[in-house]
Amino acid sequence: MFQLSFYKPRIVRNALLRTLYANRVAYSHKASEPANKKDNADKPDPSKSDPAKLPPRPEFNEDGEKIEYFGNTRFPKPRAKPRRTITPGDAVGQAVPAVKPTPQPLKDQLQQKWRDILSPEKNMEARAKIIHDIGHSYFQDIVDLRNNGDKLFEAPKQLIPSSRARFLPSLSGKTLLGNSCDLIDLCSGKTSLLSINFTKFSEKHTQSFIEPFEAAFGDQEGVQVVQLNIEENWAKAMVLQLCLPFVRRQIPKHRHERYLVHYGNVEDLRKSLGIANPLIGYVFLVDKKMRVRWYANGLAVMSEAQTMVALTKKIS
Repeated sequence: MFQLSFYKPRIVRNALLRTLYANRVAYSHKASEPANKKDNADKPDPSKSDPAKLPPRPEFNEDGEKIEYFGNTRFPKPRAKPRRTITPGDAVGQAVPAVKPTPQPLKDQLQQKWRDILSPEKNMEARAKIIHDIGHSYFQDIVDLRNNGDKLFEAPKQLIPSSRARFLPSLSGKTLLGNSCDLIDLCSGKTSLLSINFTKFSEKHTQSFIEPFEAAFGDQEGVQVVQLNIEENWAKAMVLQLCLPFVRRQIPKHRHERYLVHYGNVEDLRKSLGIANPLIGYVFLVDKKMRVRWYANGLAVMSEAQTMVALTKKIS
């Protein structure tokens, strides 16, 4: 009680002195303003209030393209970003044959994680990935789909030469039968049509290729369909796990052992196979040595289905 009664008057006095000093400074600045500035401060600016006196909106930008606005406002709509995709016919995949990764003990995994934390190179890679994720909007793929359509390009008419073809990457997951498996185990030794889906929307794209493929090679030995369902978002992955019984009913039973489900980030796979927009379905024709010889995307047109069947007969 003694300390409070001793310090309280001093605190109140200092606060009152600071308040009086601040008011005095503010009053002195206000008194020093010119009279004409005070008079014009209360008057509205006619150029801002009258739309007729505003300069006209530019109709074209520096590149000569027409500018679109939001209604009658002066805010232009953002320009659509150019679609980034590979050139049709370029070799996709990895340079060396894929090797099935061996499972590591938990102790080795923790030691490797600690080494990555202390590694400057790994920290720079993590920083670059964070910067990339920040610059990539969640709705960027949806805007790209709306502006440019659901097909990147029409598939090439020829196979990628075997000397230039690259190999299919490795990816682990579980089949609809519940067995743990790797992608290279499913595609090894057979000519495979690999379909990759990231969303429900893309299933109709890949199905437009699978149906004519099975109609032509349904009973032929050494030719098969492999389906890959990928979910990178951990929240959606839990929903997909709950919906697996529904997926099993939708997929024919003869494809259950070759339907692979993967949960987790597959950025390396997307870059390797040239997957620009995960909302679109992709198919890849893989030979017996697991080399990617042909690929297509979006809904299949008649010429693409005929090309796919003809090229499959060449490498079977």
